[in-house]
Amino acid sequence: WAENIVEQAEKDGLRLSYHTPYRLNIHRDEFCKLAWQTIQTVNPNINLPELAQPFSDCDEDVVRQIAALGIVTGYEDGTFRPDAAIARQDAAIMLKRLAGLFDVQAAGSGQTFTDAAQISDYAKDGVSFATAIGLMNGHANGSFAPRAQITREQAVVTVMNAWRKLG
Repeated sequence: WAENIVEQAEKDGLRLSYHTPYRLNIHRDEFCKLAWQTIQTVNPNINLPELAQPFSDCDEDVVRQIAALGIVTGYEDGTFRPDAAIARQDAAIMLKRLAGLFDVQAAGSGQTFTDAAQISDYAKDGVSFATAIGLMNGHANGSFAPRAQITREQAVVTVMNAWRKLG
């Protein structure tokens, strides 16, 4: 279902490592790379803040830059957990923050989901935003599945959706 979009994303400069299948869950550091590629494609001259301090378990410049931009955060223990998978509700938050760099606003609220009560309070605005502007969608059964892991192909599709809105 995502093959054509992933191919287009790669042509547009948004690509992940070729060594891992796109159907696997995306890791936090991989999402940072997609966000960074999006920023560089949309606005290569963006005014960048000083790199964030390294996390105790991750010192990748891309991760530190995306953290400095406020798109991702670390954990209270000072870690980033670069290999951790991302829940759909957390991807929605990161997409909202990415869009915020380019002053993208949502007109109205997002979709209503059958499992809305399962969306964490901290993620409700992100899910509402991401669905209102078409970055993410729910499932055919009316659910959002906020705590389900987002796959690499889903992440590429959502970031491509953001790229189209930002560009």
